Amino acid sequence: MALGLVTLAAGCKNGASSSLEKDAAATTDGVAAGPETSGAAVSVEQPLPPASVEAYVNPAHLPVYQGPMGSIEGTVTIAGDASPDTTHRDYAKCRGGELAYGKLFREGPPRPDGARPVADVLIVVTGYSGGYLPETKPARTVTIEGCALSSRTIDMTIGQRLDVRNLMRDKIFAPALLQAPSYMALVASPSGDPVSLHPQAPHPYTLYDRFGAGSAYLTAEVYVLLQPLHAVTDLEGRYRIDGIPAGPVKVNGLLGVVQKEATKAAVVQPDLVETVDLELTYQAPSKE
Repeated sequence: MALGLVTLAAGCKNGASSSLEKDAAATTDGVAAGPETSGAAVSVEQPLPPASVEAYVNPAHLPVYQGPMGSIEGTVTIAGDASPDTTHRDYAKCRGGELAYGKLFREGPPRPDGARPVADVLIVVTGYSGGYLPETKPARTVTIEGCALSSRTIDMTIGQRLDVRNLMRDKIFAPALLQAPSYMALVASPSGDPVSLHPQAPHPYTLYDRFGAGSAYLTAEVYVLLQPLHAVTDLEGRYRIDGIPAGPVKVNGLLGVVQKEATKAAVVQPDLVETVDLELTYQAPSKE
């Protein structure tokens, strides 16, 4: 199952060990333990109060990390069976959507060894030590263009808002989080102001269009995490994460749509960029 990435505490060690295994044990099928989504309306139109954010991201009230930092970058590839076609989806009203959603996952052409670069993989760095890392960006922005979201996986830190901007000129959308139902339909008008959503707990969510007429396929996995050391691979399978405390860490990758994951240990050097490549393996389900 998923790595338990939504429950990875700040990833730092303050005397006691902080392992991926312990973090994963706090989840059920990769869903964060704690506040549940019961189906009752939840306010996603207002920011989470600062005290609530602090309780999630820094419950031990650790000092902000002030030590040396480095970066990690790399490429994620996938081996095994090719991405299958998606079925029961209607792209007739917006043919551009088929380019982004016509396959179960997005992958590039094979390399000599047969592995293909894969997009939309969530990357999270964990296991660092020395203090608390606050999120410095107030928002995570995604766009709708060509009948598709700019990424099929969205990485966020709890306390950030999710801004969804509609760059299409002739269509309107009502972006919403499936696991946080609301009475209000917030409309992203053509080339207008973004719709802002405020997830209320670290959790995996699904971003979708409440209007859905002709665009029911337009969805993304949203991972709301407890610390800012995360990224998503681009169409060439590449990622980069800066501002990582120097020392030993773990680099974790998750392709959520098929629940494939990989983890690799690394050592971050001050003011240097470490290359960490990951490989996933996909086997299509048997048709029998």
